[in-house]
Amino acid sequence: MNSDSNNIWVNIKDWHPLTEIPPCYQDTCPENGATCDSYCAANKAGLPPVHHRLQGVGAVLMELLWDARVYRYSSASTRIRRLQISARAYEKAKREGYEKGLLIETSNGQTTYLILTEKAWEALNTPCPYTKRNLSIQHSFRVDLLQFLLSHDPCYQKVFIEYPLDQKGSTADVATLRRDGSKEGWEVTISTTNVISNLLKYEKTNFIKIVFVAPDYKLKEAVKATVLGAGLNSDLLARVEFRHFSQLLQQQRRLSLY
Repeated sequence: MNSDSNNIWVNIKDWHPLTEIPPCYQDTCPENGATCDSYCAANKAGLPPVHHRLQGVGAVLMELLWDARVYRYSSASTRIRRLQISARAYEKAKREGYEKGLLIETSNGQTTYLILTEKAWEALNTPCPYTKRNLSIQHSFRVDLLQFLLSHDPCYQKVFIEYPLDQKGSTADVATLRRDGSKEGWEVTISTTNVISNLLKYEKTNFIKIVFVAPDYKLKEAVKATVLGAGLNSDLLARVEFRHFSQLLQQQRRLSLY
């Protein structure tokens, strides 16, 4: 094992192979075959004690947690292939993660994602990326996913999260700066509740396009019907588009192995 492995809990690096998970996270002790306790291999390796939330965690779940930490936007099928585990082992580890409060699940169309909870990020000694915004963790995950997808689109030179729109604190979930210098606003919506207010905040801006992105086709159509039936200014309506995540994912097929 190289020298970096001794610092795995101090300076976590995104490129760390999953094979370098400390041996105390295995189901049995590598020395005597007995079940590991919270300090077994960690103390001998000079590592900090295992976080109490990860004590007794199964080996497959531990690999799954690390994989979800490094590859946040992978689909379930991609994780199974990368970890080289069976679908049955994946489902068992996933259920264990739910029961321990370490994982939640969400979907965009037919694509299912695992999201680490705040407890899991803390246990992995990593700042949770979803606590900076006062939003649900699933909404925050989708905003981050949207930024990730758009940042790989060659049409844009810059992509921003929570881009300020005015002095009152209104922001775009995601804003894109095109190669020609024009700006687009992107709003992740998981219901029709706040669609109109989210659109009106762009009325006096110079954004050439406002795109509502829904998790699936059905909700996208509901959002579209809500906006078109609200009697809004025609100039504002001319700037609005409606998308769902599957359309964006299809455009970014080169990221399918992520």
